[in-house]
Amino acid sequence: MKKIILILVMILSIQIPLFAADLNEMIGQMIIVGFVGDNVKSKGFKEVLKQVENNEISGVIFFEDNIKNKEEFLKMTSALKNSKAKYPPFIAIDMEGGYVQRMNKNNGFKNFKSAKQISKLTEDEAYKEYFEMAKMLKEADINLNFAPCVDLAVNKESIIEQKERSYSNDPKVVVKYAKQFIKAHEKNNIITSIKHFPGHGSPTGDTHLGFVDATKTYSDNELYPYLYLADVSPLQTVMISHLYNKNIDKKYPASLSYQTIEKFLRVQTNFDGVIITDDLDMGAIRKNYDLYEIVSLSINAGENILLFSNRFEHDKKLVDKINLAIKRGLVDGYILSDNLVNSYERIIKLKKCL
Repeated sequence: MKKIILILVMILSIQIPLFAADLNEMIGQMIIVGFVGDNVKSKGFKEVLKQVENNEISGVIFFEDNIKNKEEFLKMTSALKNSKAKYPPFIAIDMEGGYVQRMNKNNGFKNFKSAKQISKLTEDEAYKEYFEMAKMLKEADINLNFAPCVDLAVNKESIIEQKERSYSNDPKVVVKYAKQFIKAHEKNNIITSIKHFPGHGSPTGDTHLGFVDATKTYSDNELYPYLYLADVSPLQTVMISHLYNKNIDKKYPASLSYQTIEKFLRVQTNFDGVIITDDLDMGAIRKNYDLYEIVSLSINAGENILLFSNRFEHDKKLVDKINLAIKRGLVDGYILSDNLVNSYERIIKLKKCL
């Protein structure tokens, strides 16, 4: 208890440039979380709605187990959209089509083609398919889609290829169809996120479960989609994978790596928008780092939004723990206040487009 009080006292001395936001608000804008529940009366949903309205989090991500009933799902997204948050909350989902589509026939919506199936269409046909998807999301008050997947289909044993999540092993084909995805969503004022930087198509293994090494399989071709898609839309973000590649960083996986994000992504692609972590509750991260390390390393690496699904081992105090971990990092001098300011400014600029 004494340690917590000491940290809180020291926080008062942290020099954050004075403008519209206070420290808690800035930290809150860097957090997106999931929840347990499938209707507006669910304890988990009430919890995240309150956190949104108190500006403790930037937004909420929905998974398929949150969408058991279409009517209840729409009530939840509507409640978030019409919340009393200072800025519009991110109402996020994973909707690639195919294997990854949280809204689908089973819960009252429509199924869409996988990336592999899309690659057999013309560009106009692909745009039409994705416009219909984006329109459906917009009507459901979703404003952030963690897609398209721009990984290359270079390894038949990879989870990307096995689940038909890649358009092609040819980066030019990937760019061609991903661009239709992005443009269709932009037309519906929905933010997209190209993923999983720097590329998840070459290694065998699943970062949901544990450590995956791409050192021997990664090639420069996997960077190509990011070079050509980074500035396609102002409603564009980049999601970082948890892959390890010692050719880029000998110590940390991509999502915790300054070398990967600030030195590689920002420099190579000139991308100046919002960068989002893949789910930090995945085994590749949670099994190898504690929360303080995860939060501090992610922010130091240059990521702007920290994504936690918080579902399988739900922790109702997770948001408070993240907030305290960031403040502790500031006190320790391990997190620079400029990192928070830069993230806040990028996030608010993006939200003003909604």
